[in-house]
Amino acid sequence: MSKFKFTQEFPFKTSPKVLYNYISTAGGLQQWFADKVTMDSNHLFHFTWDTEVHIAELTSTRLNKSTRFDFIGSDEGNFLEFKLVTSEIDNSIFLKVTDCSDNDDHNDLETVWKGLIAELKEIVGG
Repeated sequence: MSKFKFTQEFPFKTSPKVLYNYISTAGGLQQWFADKVTMDSNHLFHFTWDTEVHIAELTSTRLNKSTRFDFIGSDEGNFLEFKLVTSEIDNSIFLKVTDCSDNDDHNDLETVWKGLIAELKEIVGG
């Protein structure tokens, strides 16, 4: 089955330094992204949604810039990428989300991500 790549940018009124914690750590991600997020002794992230656990490896990280999680096991081939983009025009901050998965329903993904981002904005005040 081919993967569907959903990408969207969301504006924030906070610094990349503040946002980075929420896209790079288990504790930060658990606050807005999943029901539960833990990291095991092998540095694999365990994301839990509705009692279902999905395991991912943090395969790329750039301090205050980006993170990428590649899922393993039955979710192999799926990935999530978060990039913090600064506008050259007015220095505003955007969180660019790339969600590559089996879900090919663009409207569903857009609704899910808008809800998640609204929750994150409430937390960071942005």
